[in-house]
Amino acid sequence: MKNKYHNELKILNYITSTDKYKAIFLLTVILCLYGGFALGTSKNNFFDSILVPLQFPIFNVFLFAIIFLNNINTCSIFKNNFPDYVIRLKSKKRYIKTLIRLSTTMFLFHFGLILLFLIMPLLLTTFNDLSIHAYQNYEISNLVFLLFYILRYAIYGTLITIISTLIFINTNSKITIVINGLFLLLLFYFGGIIAYQTNVSLSIWSYFTITLYSTFSLEVFSSVCTLLLLEIIIGILYILTIKNRKLAIT
Repeated sequence: MKNKYHNELKILNYITSTDKYKAIFLLTVILCLYGGFALGTSKNNFFDSILVPLQFPIFNVFLFAIIFLNNINTCSIFKNNFPDYVIRLKSKKRYIKTLIRLSTTMFLFHFGLILLFLIMPLLLTTFNDLSIHAYQNYEISNLVFLLFYILRYAIYGTLITIISTLIFINTNSKITIVINGLFLLLLFYFGGIIAYQTNVSLSIWSYFTITLYSTFSLEVFSSVCTLLLLEIIIGILYILTIKNRKLAIT
């Protein structure tokens, strides 16, 4: 077990050392600095300023484009640069679970960098106001909602990354790019709609924009329902991947 995770850590170190990842990293820094300086400073409060870029549709479209590029790069490198390691996995289940672990680890690592480079410029501009106040019409503070939003963003991002990884395993990088592009297109379309929800919403795109619910408890319940939907999609894709006869580990 220890040797397995040691080998996966070496693979992750190799991925982050490649020129493609360095380019992805540079794009991330540029986007987050833009989000911090250009978008976040529209609010004087530090906690509110972090939330602004993460709810801005265009920022999210570019951010998810980077997340998808990072995921495809991870999947492609593992498949093409480590054929001997893939063969040693011997079974489809082990191959699928290994690639999912690598993909989700890379996403969470990169998401941590995103938050870091997003917050850095805000420390220079809005950190002087750390006041905590009620968020919109909710019965919670802006700080609590920010933590909830970031946690939900990370969880949904992880699940979307797993879905993208399973699509890659069953198809190839080109088809995965097309499907990811469709997700970005819908995010761009629905992201520009500022909605007021009085019912449960299963639209994944609405959770990356300014969507206000009648109560915070309704938003939490709606988020949990969408979470379950994403997990069902992953479960179906996983079963189809296991049964995919074209996928063979030799």
